[in-house]
Amino acid sequence: MLNDFWKQFKSGTDIRGVAVDGAGYDVNLTDDAVAAMVNGFILWLAGKKAAKTDELKISVGRDSRISGPHMLEVAVRSMLRAGVTVIDCGLASTPAMFMTTVDMSCDGALQITASHHPYYRNGLKFFTREGGLDSEDITSVLEYAQSGDKPEESRGGKRIDSDYMNRYALSLREMIKREVNSEDDYNHPLKGFKIIVDAGNGVGGFYAADVLELLGADIRGSQFLEPDGMFPNHIPNPENEEAMASISKAVTDFGADLGVIFDTDVDRGGAVDSEGKEINRNRLVALASAIALDGNKGGTIVTDSITSSGLKDFIENNLCGKHLRFKRGYKNVINEAVRQNQNGVNCPLAIETSGHAAMRENYFLDDGAYLVTKIIIKMAQLRKEGKKLDTIIADLAEPVESKEIRIKITEKDFRTYGEKVISDLLEYSKKQKGFNIADDNHEGVRVSFNKTNGNGWFLLRLSVHDPIMPLNIESDNKGGVDKIYQKIKPFLESCEGLETYVKPAAPKNEAAKKTGVKAEEKASAKKTTSKATNKKKAGTADVEEKKTSVKKSASADEAKAETVAEKESAATGKPDKKAEVKTETKTEEKEDKTSVPNKTESKKAAEKSDEEDKEKKTSVKKAPAKKTTKKTEE
Repeated sequence: MLNDFWKQFKSGTDIRGVAVDGAGYDVNLTDDAVAAMVNGFILWLAGKKAAKTDELKISVGRDSRISGPHMLEVAVRSMLRAGVTVIDCGLASTPAMFMTTVDMSCDGALQITASHHPYYRNGLKFFTREGGLDSEDITSVLEYAQSGDKPEESRGGKRIDSDYMNRYALSLREMIKREVNSEDDYNHPLKGFKIIVDAGNGVGGFYAADVLELLGADIRGSQFLEPDGMFPNHIPNPENEEAMASISKAVTDFGADLGVIFDTDVDRGGAVDSEGKEINRNRLVALASAIALDGNKGGTIVTDSITSSGLKDFIENNLCGKHLRFKRGYKNVINEAVRQNQNGVNCPLAIETSGHAAMRENYFLDDGAYLVTKIIIKMAQLRKEGKKLDTIIADLAEPVESKEIRIKITEKDFRTYGEKVISDLLEYSKKQKGFNIADDNHEGVRVSFNKTNGNGWFLLRLSVHDPIMPLNIESDNKGGVDKIYQKIKPFLESCEGLETYVKPAAPKNEAAKKTGVKAEEKASAKKTTSKATNKKKAGTADVEEKKTSVKKSASADEAKAETVAEKESAATGKPDKKAEVKTETKTEEKEDKTSVPNKTESKKAAEKSDEEDKEKKTSVKKAPAKKTTKKTEE
């Protein structure tokens, strides 16, 4: 069994921790901890492959965060000591690292990433040819680390630099050429299209220059393509409101046909149509489902538990498919889709509302670049028919209001208590008039209400990782969310192990979002029309210098990250915040806007920001990424 120290790193199927000092948290991803976990993965993989450690070939890559280069070196040293052949991919996307197990016959792969989390966090994500490691596999890796077990030392290890990202980009280009099959210009099937890419300073900038532009697309207006592990512009997350407003505005400003956006490591993606309307959450699931069910009539789409009632109706009635609403957690969704196919069910897609989308045709790999590539292909095909992308999901009914309330569990054994709450709520709901319990639910308790009782539904579930019970509510009536909330409120107040909270703030008006761009302009937002050098310029800054120059921004980063405070509380013992109300289901909190500065204060703040920007430019020395050459043909 894992002790508290090693248990803190486990985040479902990932390993996460604090890697950079100066943000108010103790660093726990130390060199020793990282080396121990990499040793654990080597031992686990050797056991799985029934091979000696010096017979293994493992690829290693990282995202753009500032601790990545150092952690990569620590990992490589551990592998070389064990005699492993290391394929160093450098700056790479998470999906590309999995693909090295397919294209380069690597026994395993390691990606150093913490997804959309703040700059000071990082983590380890492991793959085999079968996909990402499951939760129990991560536990085994950490148990090796806890026991201090190490592979036997060997002198046979070698390091081979690889430009695999070029090969990965080529595969996406070839797929677009093949599936668009342009009669006018086969090699430039995107000629005449304006497509904007927002990489959020993660590793997704390659998609603009190395995929779209080479196929003839006009990528002017693309932004934040250069890797910068401080994420100075917005959180790289397709669920973040500020990020989506930024890409929406860029699309309308430049008159683009489409905007695409990635999270830091490109395992998630989102889009914006030509009118600046967001294609994420239920809209993204609907569009991906339409694409996946083309040629798979009657197929089953597996989603997470918080999808809307309108989405189910769209998949089953408009697309003639089947909707399996499963559990929250992208790995849960993917594993269920794999299981369905193993049982003979035609299931071409597993997708979570967060933007994790895994297609059967692509090894059930959650790949944001692959997803947006499929969307771009569909857009090009529709243009031949004189149609636009938004026509596919025009009939999707979306809720008028939606809200997520995250309720903190105060009991020490939060999982046992949370399961009891779910059981009690099920019995409570059976006795309440007007409570219609969903018979197709696989997580928590989902109850729907008729038009006179709120015209919507609620879902109470236990968080996958944290001592939190998210309560999702949607309604097709204005004021319906609060009406539904009032029906469950007495039950929640009767649960002594749940933190008491005040009446939720006004819900998000989902219908209003459909009418146009939310476009809250950021005066300081930089736009980059990068051409072809994003991948070659890693933009990796010296960690210590960047830490010094940006300490002042740490608190803002913390406020925006998804439930970061909750995770840090579990990891470090620091007190957590009260239960938080979120409009929509998204991974970031909005910055507090209760205090509005006057014009003088705003001017001073702007001047101060300009001065800090100048200081940052002079103090942060950007070290160009080493130029890698492929020493062997894999």
